[in-house]
Amino acid sequence: MKIIIISWALTLVSYQAFNQKKMESTSKEIVKSRVFNQSIDSVWWRWTTHEGLKTFFGLDNKIDLTPNGYFEIYFLLDNPPGLRGSETCKVLSFLPKRYLSFTWNAPPQFESVRNSDYKTWVVVEFTSISNSQTEVLLTHTGWIENEDWNKVFDYFDKAWDVVLNGLSKFDAVDADLEQIKKVTGIGGVFFKCKDPNKLKEWYKTHLGLNTDQWGTNFEWRKATSPTKKGFTQWSPFSEKSKHFDGSYMINYRVENLEALVDQLRKDGVTIVDNIEVFEYGKFVHIIDDEGNKIELWEPNDIEYEKIVDGRTK
Repeated sequence: MKIIIISWALTLVSYQAFNQKKMESTSKEIVKSRVFNQSIDSVWWRWTTHEGLKTFFGLDNKIDLTPNGYFEIYFLLDNPPGLRGSETCKVLSFLPKRYLSFTWNAPPQFESVRNSDYKTWVVVEFTSISNSQTEVLLTHTGWIENEDWNKVFDYFDKAWDVVLNGLSKFDAVDADLEQIKKVTGIGGVFFKCKDPNKLKEWYKTHLGLNTDQWGTNFEWRKATSPTKKGFTQWSPFSEKSKHFDGSYMINYRVENLEALVDQLRKDGVTIVDNIEVFEYGKFVHIIDDEGNKIELWEPNDIEYEKIVDGRTK
């Protein structure tokens, strides 16, 4: 928190010093605090990307997340250029998933303030409370004390509530995504060996695995639906196989693979390939945080059972 406060303070002091040649700002500020039932990854994505901002803040935008990069939010697309929203506003500074600061101007209806060449600034701080909860603290400061500026202050005191309300509508969506993002089980364990056929025979002889050309499938029942079957594949590969890097790969069973991949992509996870669809399920490969290739599978267990020969119960 000290790092945030110091960085924020330095940003505000430098920006204020630049503008104070023209006007003296007051100490008053707009402060809004809200807790969202969303992960910090999701909230940060919504505030700092073109697609994310469009979900709750304006109709379109131009953002370049670099110091002095664009932070223009467009609310009035039918207006002429320069009167559509926060044109000429810039990113001041940021620390990923910690804070974002940017300059901010008055709406076109407050013409004298908008044309004054002086901008206020906004600092948005992000605090992760849990994997699915994030606190957002928004501070809008740099205000001038006069009648016209007071009207803009009152306008934004209400407008920021509207913006945060727009962000809160994703609380339920993200709660659903948190459920989607949960792995439901192990779909398979794949590993490399010198002689897959010899090894399968060894496991069949000594440990009773009922193997086929691929290995074996462990059949089990779902705890939430005991009448429904599930499968976990065990499969040795040749050490020369190009199917995966390293000595092993794990397959994880998931639900709603398309939604999961969309969210993982937003979270910055590397998606190796496109989703492949077969009668027995959907597959995609991703890279975990240590560079391991893993496979995600949305299974169709009814169809999968039809092609299973080697089965260990």
